[in-house]
Amino acid sequence: MRHLTVRLSTIALAGALIVVTGIAVAGEPPIPGRHDEHSRFSAQSEGFPPQPRDVTAQRVVAAATTTRGADRLAAATAVAMADPAVTAALGDGPVEVFGAVELDAKSWLPGAALVTAYGHEVAGTVVATVDGGAVTDVEVVPAGEWQPPLTGDERVRAIDVARAHWLAAGVTRVDELDGFAIHALQPDGWPYDTRAAYVTFHAGVDGRPELLAWVDLTTGSVFQSRTDAPPQARNEPPPELRNGQPRGDDASAPRSGHVRWRGWAFDYDVGNRVDGVSLSNVHLADTLVMARASLPAMTVFYDHPEGTPPHEVCGPFVDRLGPPELTPVYWADDADVVLREFTQAGTDWLEIGILDSLGNYVLYQVWYLSADGEMDAHVFAKGIQCEFDHVHYPFWRFDVDLNGETHDEITRRRADGTEQVMAVGFDADADEAADHGWAIRDTVTGDRVTFAFDDGSWNLPGVVVPEAAYATNRVYGRQITPTETGAWPAHAATRELWFDGGQPLAGTDVALWYRGYLPHTFEEGPDLWHSTGV
Repeated sequence: MRHLTVRLSTIALAGALIVVTGIAVAGEPPIPGRHDEHSRFSAQSEGFPPQPRDVTAQRVVAAATTTRGADRLAAATAVAMADPAVTAALGDGPVEVFGAVELDAKSWLPGAALVTAYGHEVAGTVVATVDGGAVTDVEVVPAGEWQPPLTGDERVRAIDVARAHWLAAGVTRVDELDGFAIHALQPDGWPYDTRAAYVTFHAGVDGRPELLAWVDLTTGSVFQSRTDAPPQARNEPPPELRNGQPRGDDASAPRSGHVRWRGWAFDYDVGNRVDGVSLSNVHLADTLVMARASLPAMTVFYDHPEGTPPHEVCGPFVDRLGPPELTPVYWADDADVVLREFTQAGTDWLEIGILDSLGNYVLYQVWYLSADGEMDAHVFAKGIQCEFDHVHYPFWRFDVDLNGETHDEITRRRADGTEQVMAVGFDADADEAADHGWAIRDTVTGDRVTFAFDDGSWNLPGVVVPEAAYATNRVYGRQITPTETGAWPAHAATRELWFDGGQPLAGTDVALWYRGYLPHTFEEGPDLWHSTGV
């Protein structure tokens, strides 16, 4: 019987469940998500993104090239965009092409590709299925129901439109500021009936938002704007924070690849599913553990005090990490994809991560795999889009397939130490399991993956966060469905997982979802970074 542990380390910046020096005092519980100066990660003053502290034996790990099908996906995109039914569905106006994703073995049509594009004239997203070199299905989704994230070109256009708006209003200050754009949603979390961007202007990435504008990308106009923070001095990080340790010319790993390391074997991908850097076909000691582990989305909700005028409402947003652009990581020779090993406190770890920027948010999403069978997922975040308190809710998805997709079951530890088998799909507070004892086990082999409450013993010394603080985190048990292949299909109208539970889990293919909790107050400012993880 084999045993894999996935550490649920969702409190301090480092995920280490430890008190923040200068913020919390003895006897005062730490604040979920807050930066932790005594965790196993680098301190706030040492630059973003963080890295594990006091590490030795750092070395770039090479990834073998995989046949992920980039050429096939490019060919599928070309086929779709030349198809008369697709071009008719997109209309005669401007079109945004987002590319293709390959349907995996669990989808309704394995090996086919879904090609996604947005048509401004028809105000809708067109999803074309390409199979066998031909388009076999075309679906049009109205803009008000779902839209893909903004492309890089759309972000640039939105910033240009917003800057021209402020200059026309006589606000020349805008030319001294940096612009940031993110996909805009309505206050209820549903998309607009057109293609919209929320643009903010700041005195650098660590500045507060001074000028705000909502841009209609279809008409190229601003339909709402306001000022927020007063003018500020530019706050650039010290030069020494941009000087990382040399890693060599091959520091940047390819966007997809295959890795074998210390008993682990898996494929990774930063692709058009826009679910961060995902891991698939994950094996440990030659045993299949997970079909896929990913971060499909992080929803962001801003507080709006009672009486807040509609024009002052901010968000919500859906942050999805990955293409088209990634931000280079300064301490890894400006690598787009960090893939390295290191030793910390006597344990060897493999790290694979990406740094992405969405609007003014800067996010480092990373997986740490230990040589003794632990998987530690993290997302580190900084930045602020408007002057309200807000919460990030990252959603991790673990499609656990121990020795295959059958015979797996999700269990919850009871207070008496026994385990309850979760017979149907469910939504639960993470602390509804005693000692945070969630697990997925194979009923034939006895192999199991535990989602273990972190007591702090595996990190550097500190004060352990009480288990009760995990009530802010959520766990979901779901049956895998063929429609889950592709991009995050939901808007931000809810803080919960978008589809209902209740499906039978016994004897089916199951996944465990984990929702973290990452609060951020506007008093903390945009340069304080936070973290949560699984």
